[in-house]
Order: sequence, then C-alpha cells, then structure tokens
Amino acid sequence: MARSITAVPFGVVGGKKVRLWKMVNAKGTELDVTEYGGRLVRAIVPDRYGNMGDVVLGYDTLDQYLADTTYQGALVGRYGNRIGDGTFTLDGKKYELDLNNAPGGIPCNLHGGLDGFSMKVWDAEPFELEDKVGIILTCKSPDGGEGFPGAVVFQVTMWLSDDDVWHLTYKATTTKRTFIAPTSHSYWNLDGAFNGGDIMDHTLWIAADEFTPYGPAMIPFGNFAETAGTPLDFRNEHRIGDRVNERSFDQIAYGNGYDQNWVLRLNPSDNFRIVAQLRGAKSGRRMEVWTTEPGIQIYDGSYLEDGLPGKAGGKFSKNCGIAMETQHYPDSPNKPMFPSTLVKPGIPLYSMTEYRFRAE
Repeated sequence: MARSITAVPFGVVGGKKVRLWKMVNAKGTELDVTEYGGRLVRAIVPDRYGNMGDVVLGYDTLDQYLADTTYQGALVGRYGNRIGDGTFTLDGKKYELDLNNAPGGIPCNLHGGLDGFSMKVWDAEPFELEDKVGIILTCKSPDGGEGFPGAVVFQVTMWLSDDDVWHLTYKATTTKRTFIAPTSHSYWNLDGAFNGGDIMDHTLWIAADEFTPYGPAMIPFGNFAETAGTPLDFRNEHRIGDRVNERSFDQIAYGNGYDQNWVLRLNPSDNFRIVAQLRGAKSGRRMEVWTTEPGIQIYDGSYLEDGLPGKAGGKFSKNCGIAMETQHYPDSPNKPMFPSTLVKPGIPLYSMTEYRFRAE
C-alpha cells in the first residue's frame, strides 16, 4: 500500500478554513489530524488479527470539537495542566490567567485557559520522507496571549512512520522570559473507541517510583511521594480497574479515580526513553509511550459525559478512554523545586514524545 498524506475540508472557524489531514502509512495505519487545535481525530491501527480499528476518542464534525470541553485529541498550551490560583510571578511581576477550572471548588488555570492553543486554528505544512508522512503545525501567540508574557511561536512536527509510530516534536520560541509546557491530550481505548466498553480491563505500566501529591484543588504541594504501597504503583503492569476505586487513598478520592502526575524515571544514558505502556485486553493492541519529558499525567476519563455523541454513532461514557499526557509537572511556575518550564529568548523549548503501536 502506498503511503500518503492528503487534506480534506473540515469546516470554518472565524472565517478561516480548517482542514483535516489524513496520514496513511505503507501498512494502512491512519492518523487524522485537524488544524483546529492540532487535534488527533482518528487513529486507525491493527489488532492482533490484523483488523483495523479506531482507538482514539473524538467527534465527526468541527462543530462538535468547537463545543468540546474535554480537550479531545488536542495540543494544549501555553501551559498544559493546572496553575494554582491562575497566577504566577516572573521577574518581579505578577501575571493573572483565566480561571477556567475549579477542582474542589477552588479555581485554577487549566491547559492555557479559555483561549489556549487547543482553541486555535494552526497553520499546517505537509511532508513525506522515505518511510513516513507528516505535517508541521504552527501556532502563534502574541505578547500577553492567554495572560502570559512573550510573543510565542509554537511548532509541532508530527509524523506517522511505516512501523506504526506517531511522533511529536515540540518547539517553542519566545520574545520574553515565559513559562511554556505543551502536551497532547488524546483519549485512548485500544479495544476500539466507542465500542461500548471502558478501559478498566486495559493493563498499564508506568516507569515511576514517585508522584506529586495534591489536595482537593488538585494543585501539587511541591513534594514527592512514593508510589510503592499505593494505588498509583504501576511499576508492575496491572489492570487499571484493580485499584481505581480505593477511595480511602486521598489521591483517588480527590481525582475521582486516576488523574495524577507521575514522576518519570530518568535514564542517564538517554533522556528519550520508554515511560509507559498501555495494553488492550481484548484487541491485543499495545501502545508504548516514549518521551523526553519528566512527567506523565494519566487521566482515566472519569468525568466524561455519559451519552454524549461521539464518532460514527458511538457515545461517550465514564472511563471510555484514558489520557496519557507527557508533560512537566502541574503548577511548576509556582514550585521552584520542580523541573523548570521557563523558556528564554534565543533558547527554544524542545521536547519529543512518541506513541508506538503494536499488536500481539
């Protein structure tokens, strides 16, 4: 099968035409990405029998994505995850951001606020190499955009290879010192999106000995805690549903299940390393996550709305997909003990993540 990359009309936002880019590799695996929010709309990959199926949640129409509040498939920023109180201080100046989320009734800034990268129409440029096809997505944010300092040019190069790897390279430049922490917010169900099931029988492995604990506001305290002896211990692969309801553990209670940042092990010889693996019990599909990032947010979809129409006549339900967001830690601008998300003029941000699909 010949690999290809094509664009089809997907609608209009603010007078700007939006396209859907279809990347198909030599084996027939397909990834569809829309310029609205850089969102992954479809990920059609083979199961253990060679049957092709869509494994990412989403919608059929642009209007549905415009109404979405769960960041389906989106590239999020400027800052992925939460910033406590929607404020931070940089170089002696206090910056105030949108308050668009309130866990425990305590407001914070989430995923860049009310007009973050996930709500922008990105520019797209396709490319094709010897064994892969891809697009370069570019989004610009002015000085003061989303409340942050600095005019930022944010670029994501993504490609699909013939060995079923979805690769993302993030690059960001700024005119002023600022905080930037992008991520990708797709929801996965390796047994097939909208197949009527949840992800509780999926098995998960995470290379993390620690996590960043939080209180009811889901803003980290700034310390680290061991996963050992807790429901957050996935160092040995096990079912997601095994311990997800252990509400006596405060992190499960505050997060309504799994919605936590794991502190990923470092590899002294190679910062780009495998950090997590998700396995579909029925399909035999396996997804490895590789990244240069220090953390991964795992969210089990516990707040997804029952009955909301999805793709191809399917409907959302609680826990029907799981997000695996490679990232820096939440609230890092206010936690100097966390790895820094500060980006300076002349020194671009670079980050890489891959989702590698296998069947067994």
